[in-house]
Amino acid sequence: MGRDIPLGRIAGIRVGMSWSVPLIALAYAAVLAGNRLPAEAPGQARSAYWIAGLIGAALFFLSLLAHEIGHALVARREGIGVLGISLWLLGGVTRMDHEAGSAGAELRIAGVGPLTSAACGVVFLALNRTLVDQLGTAELYGALFGWLGGLNLLLAAFNLLPGSPLDGGRVLSAALWRIAGDQTQGQQIAATVGQVLGAGLLLVGGILTFGDTNTNGFWMLIAGAFIFSAATAERRSAPGLAVLRRVRLGQVMRPDPPVLPEWMSVQDLVARTPGLAPHEAVVTQAMDGRITGLVTAALVRATDPATWTRLTLRDVAFPIGRLVTARVDAPVAAAVQRASHAPCDRILVLDDSGRVVGITGPEAADQAERLAAPAPPMPPGPYPPGPYPPGSSPPVGAPPLPR
Repeated sequence: MGRDIPLGRIAGIRVGMSWSVPLIALAYAAVLAGNRLPAEAPGQARSAYWIAGLIGAALFFLSLLAHEIGHALVARREGIGVLGISLWLLGGVTRMDHEAGSAGAELRIAGVGPLTSAACGVVFLALNRTLVDQLGTAELYGALFGWLGGLNLLLAAFNLLPGSPLDGGRVLSAALWRIAGDQTQGQQIAATVGQVLGAGLLLVGGILTFGDTNTNGFWMLIAGAFIFSAATAERRSAPGLAVLRRVRLGQVMRPDPPVLPEWMSVQDLVARTPGLAPHEAVVTQAMDGRITGLVTAALVRATDPATWTRLTLRDVAFPIGRLVTARVDAPVAAAVQRASHAPCDRILVLDDSGRVVGITGPEAADQAERLAAPAPPMPPGPYPPGPYPPGSSPPVGAPPLPR
């Protein structure tokens, strides 16, 4: 969201939009003012059509925002941090700091978006019915609300198509996860369906665009390219994510990090550094035993050595509230995802009692992959005589006897 135009916050959630949104909104307004509205509500002034067209474009993007807010609020209720919402060319995206921890949570987060769009569609159609059938004097805005209602219902139906990255793909993935108990398999199936769906849209869009110069075909081409590309990326990343979900933090952390009093001077820490190896970070502790923060080697290097005698660890530490903490048996995937968006990329690993038992960071992903990699094949024997433990093979690295 770094390049987005900021729009403020809703329920504490950052909202922004791509530079493409005003351009697309203007294009929608032009289509409404120049074609759709004059055909359905003739006899109005040109300025009236343009005012209604601009209002319609704004309401459409507000309904897209409502769709994403639905995702964001349910995600927060499921304990997932929401980084922000971004509106762009093809709709919107809600960025979360880690994936859902259960199939039920994934299903609820994905399903609320289409439900919100459908609800917006029903509200707009109800306004259309009220304005046209009961008042009889607001034909122009009745036509506008009819367009908005139909478009939102179409958006809800399209989003429910069962292929990633659409909401319907998330729903399919969550359902398969719940049924089979395998999150990765569900994601791969949904991604495969998404690839087929994207390829189909590309084919139909190409036929419409180049065969009949149909503008709908152009949008189908863009949507198809996006869906196919995103689904392909998800399918490729699924096996790696499976490893990160299977390996636990306790298997990749650096155990027993030094715990030092927060009132210690930075100079004293530097003097102790040789004895702290291989650790590159220390946990700070208050007088009452509470863990208060973390000091990394990078933080110390960023300070002026002339100040080390008067700076305490508390002065330079990342406070505990800005650090990612996770249980020792938590999967690597979610913890690394959360840390990638945090002010400090270190992860404090806790045992069941809340005691810090280890530290890790982005390197946990590489360590998990190495841990899960199969052992290299043994060269052909014969090997030196044992004894080897019963039922075991020669130790890895044992050279074969010369032939």
